[in-house]
Amino acid sequence: MAVIVLVACLLVGAVAPVAVAGGIGSAGSAPASSADSAGTGAVDDAVMGETAASEVSASEVSAGETPARGAISPGLRSVDGTVELVVRFEGDAKVGSTDAEGPGESGTVSTEGLKTAAANSQADFDRFADRHHAVTVDRHFWLANAMLVTVDTDRVPIDRLLEVRGVERVHENFRVELDSATADDGGGSVGGSGSVAGPDPDFASTTSASTNATYGVDMVRAPDVWTTFDTRGEGATVAVIDTGIDPDHPDLTVSGWAEYNASGALVSEGPEHAYDEDGHGTHVAGSVAGGNGSGTAIGVAPAADLYGIKTFDESGEGATFVQVLAGMEHAMDESSVDVLQMSLGADGTFAEFVEPVRNARDAGKIVVAASGNRGPGTSSSPGNVYDATAVGAVDRNRDAAYFSGGQTLNGTEDWNWSRVDDRSGPPDDWPEKYVVPDVAAPGVSVNSSVPGGGYERFDGTSMAAPHVSGVAALMISASPRDVTDDELHETIRTTANHPDGATAPDARYGTGIVDGFAAVSAVAPAYDVSDLSVPATVERPGPLNATATVTNTGRAGGDNRTVELRLTDPENASNVTVLTEENVSIASGNETTVPLNGTVPSGFGTGETTVTIASPEDAATGSIRIAEAVGTVNGTVTDADTNATLSGIDVAVENGTETVGTAVTGPDGAYEVAVPATNLTVTASNATYAPADETVSLAESGDTATANVSLALRNGTLAGGVDASDGGDPPTNATVTVTNESGSEVAAVESGAEGTYAVDLRPGAYDVTADAPDFDPTTETGVQIEPNATTDPGFRLGPRPATVFGTVVNSSGGEPIAGATTTVGSASNVTDADGTYSLAVDRGTRTVTAAADGYANSSQSVDLAANETREVNASLAPRAVFSVRELTGPSDIERGESGEFTVSVRNDGRAAGDATVDVDVTPGGSASPNPTTITGVAVGETDAGSFTVSVGSDAETGAYELTATTDDDSRSLSFEVSGGDSDDDSGGDGGSDDGSSDDGSGGDGSSGGGGGARAPSSDGTDDTEESSTEPDETNETDETNETDETNETGETDPTNETEDVGSVGDDPIDDESADIEGGTVDAEPSSDGETDADGGATDSETDGETEDTQNGDDEAAAESDSETSDDVPGFGFAAGIAAVLVTALVTCRSAG
Repeated sequence: MAVIVLVACLLVGAVAPVAVAGGIGSAGSAPASSADSAGTGAVDDAVMGETAASEVSASEVSAGETPARGAISPGLRSVDGTVELVVRFEGDAKVGSTDAEGPGESGTVSTEGLKTAAANSQADFDRFADRHHAVTVDRHFWLANAMLVTVDTDRVPIDRLLEVRGVERVHENFRVELDSATADDGGGSVGGSGSVAGPDPDFASTTSASTNATYGVDMVRAPDVWTTFDTRGEGATVAVIDTGIDPDHPDLTVSGWAEYNASGALVSEGPEHAYDEDGHGTHVAGSVAGGNGSGTAIGVAPAADLYGIKTFDESGEGATFVQVLAGMEHAMDESSVDVLQMSLGADGTFAEFVEPVRNARDAGKIVVAASGNRGPGTSSSPGNVYDATAVGAVDRNRDAAYFSGGQTLNGTEDWNWSRVDDRSGPPDDWPEKYVVPDVAAPGVSVNSSVPGGGYERFDGTSMAAPHVSGVAALMISASPRDVTDDELHETIRTTANHPDGATAPDARYGTGIVDGFAAVSAVAPAYDVSDLSVPATVERPGPLNATATVTNTGRAGGDNRTVELRLTDPENASNVTVLTEENVSIASGNETTVPLNGTVPSGFGTGETTVTIASPEDAATGSIRIAEAVGTVNGTVTDADTNATLSGIDVAVENGTETVGTAVTGPDGAYEVAVPATNLTVTASNATYAPADETVSLAESGDTATANVSLALRNGTLAGGVDASDGGDPPTNATVTVTNESGSEVAAVESGAEGTYAVDLRPGAYDVTADAPDFDPTTETGVQIEPNATTDPGFRLGPRPATVFGTVVNSSGGEPIAGATTTVGSASNVTDADGTYSLAVDRGTRTVTAAADGYANSSQSVDLAANETREVNASLAPRAVFSVRELTGPSDIERGESGEFTVSVRNDGRAAGDATVDVDVTPGGSASPNPTTITGVAVGETDAGSFTVSVGSDAETGAYELTATTDDDSRSLSFEVSGGDSDDDSGGDGGSDDGSSDDGSGGDGSSGGGGGARAPSSDGTDDTEESSTEPDETNETDETNETDETNETGETDPTNETEDVGSVGDDPIDDESADIEGGTVDAEPSSDGETDADGGATDSETDGETEDTQNGDDEAAAESDSETSDDVPGFGFAAGIAAVLVTALVTCRSAG
């Protein structure tokens, strides 16, 4: 019965919370219908239990016309209860949706821009969901402007969501499948026992690289790229959005990782979390970047980085739309990722994928996707999105696989655009019709890696797509410049080889089978353009002849690559015309000068514009002027003083305020410039010569005018600061005077409060003098002034010294003190008979000190300016001066003894006082008192004081020196230290104890030092410590654990002063256990020296006291046991019996 009740209770406890959380008893919901699209993608329409319905106020949604019924996917129209769905918002949050000119418009938006735009358009719905508990926002997205939302449709109907401002569409979170068939015939299950240790002999032995590789790697010519361009994908990163990647496979290295669940929530992140229980993703990753650990290369770009993004469950059965979308967003957020590899799809045309694919392209990432496995006339999304790079499959014979999807799509008719927005057709830049796939690649019996370290052969467009992603990685790695996603996409398509030699793409091969070598060769050369040379002015219409240096900085030679000459219309910047072009071949690392000769179009306007010489990778631009008629201005520029011709002079020709031509004079001072025919001003100058100008006039095309210009040197500048040589404050209002070589003054300028000055002078040599009040003047001769340059002589004036004077007097009577010494720094002066002094002192903060015999010193601090005179008087106080006249005492002191000494002092000062005598004993000893004070010594009087010198018993014998010192004098005396008698038999200081205590410290001893034996106990018992090997027979019972009632304190009650029995050598009884309540319990020593026992108390615990080994009174021990048992906390015998009874009672009642 008890068991039944227990089980029932457990069931109630387990079920009750579930019933509350899951809504037991709620009505079920109708299943959702299939997706309304041209395809057959499965729909994830799990519907949860319903709750009570309630109305939604119309004021909580935006006003306006109710959206069309088509804005809700048919699969959601009839559902009720709680449903998960995707809400799409107006505005694609990107540039490329409708207004980009085509997929070639790369990098037109940033991920941050997408996030900001999505957040702004989704804000109203967030506020709506916050007010309605029936609507829960599960996840925001930005690569597609969308949300994953859970809605209780009984409380908030789905069509009400469309009334929220910004909402455009609502659709299912449909499922996406892997675009691959099962393992090829002959292969085992993924990662199972059928895996082989390495790729089987199904490989091609490449002749160009001497490398064994799978037929797929060889077909795309990857080994040729490795050898020719010395690259294997280094620096490129491919994000494999799939079932995961096995990080332990010897041919794979996972550099990045993320996993998302069906609701688009991040499950794990970081390479350490990577795994793959299905095998599809590991196989795909191997074809992208697998190594050759088995001896056969399996990957197209083995040095590329793999970033695994798991969006499928462990079985690989399918992923939700938002799961894939979250994976794409993660790849876009990783700046290192270059390629999104997507061997997945929903069969049919799912317009829901258009926005994220286009946004990925507009943000600069190429999207490589499988075309689908339903055969001709079919395709899958996202591969069939026009902006993706769709890949079909071929076999080893270069024949299209029977399962490879492909079709010609009509952008308007074959896509159900109402699923995502209200427009009637595709983006404006899509063509009316296009072919899927874009290209084909090996996808039949592809040998690659599987989990567990093995290899298997798989079929599918899933196997073809990673070959193309690997080629894209090689292109990125081989090129010395940044290759855009648009260039990757177009180059892969245009360099592919069609087996039938077709020039137009078809639904089986696209443009052909990918040729990695041709694709890399197209982007590996890099033509840098530099040193552009063009005329300043050209006539309309008329010839335009230009040259530039073109250098191939790429890894491959360039063969007939186009270099263009372009000209921009001055009156229409959008009109850029290619005047001419040349096909240029340059070997890697070489350069050449390319001449390009074109003609200015007659329809161009006049004025300044831009001319460009451009290669496919680079361009150099320059400025050029287009005129109706062009003439020539020439001339010579000379020095105005010497008439010498001047080279390197800049010449500018201006039409009003507009500069229409420029030139620089040559070695002979001549110049020539082509300019528009009109009235012109010619100005010549440079940094050394001041500008001068002439005017000329040109009437028509071909006219020539001459303008000779004479120039004078520009002035130079004398400028700087006037500082102080001592580093102090600089002088103010200094005067700087300039004289020329003949001694005539040519300039005089005052420095300001900050001590700086400046004056313009003609070039030449000058003498310059700086003078300032209170400072000594300084002159610099031959200071050279250069044209258009600044010269600083670096003046530093010496400040004149200040003068300190005054009188030194006696503070008692005020009479002058003659012979007193006054000191300031290193300068000093002795007062004369009337007590006066005078000193020359450097400026600054100084201390003036006056000193005289018999007087206390006096010091004063003063701040002195340069050339200042300051009176500083001093008043000195008379003081006592003590000389040591005599030092007497014993000539010999024995060790351990002391001697009495006397010191005499005389007051030679000008005032009575107390003498303080410091005593020093060398090499050792002490004096007392020290210092010794002799009080009240009158002027001219002698007085004495005494002190005792003590020498230690262990002091060295020999000569010692005693020194007595006052503040003014000192005297020394020598004495001997001799050894005293040491033949007594007292035993020394053997111990401090007199033997009366029982602590065992020992007494003083009588012959040979104090003993260390324990004193006998006061009661006459023998308490001598026993050997640790001897068993303690008295430890078998508690009789020896007694308390001494007559304790050391003399109190009548027993003290708790104990001694650990272990300290006296008591051993436990032989069986090492104690009888506890009828049984034996093993005893263990506790940390405090007591013994603990499981199940009962030890002897010491039972007694409550430890053994007093000094006193063995049995009666006292019994009394102690009785008293302490009541006081010790714990369980006694009665408590134990009670516990047993309670336990038995509970057990009986439970059994009943």
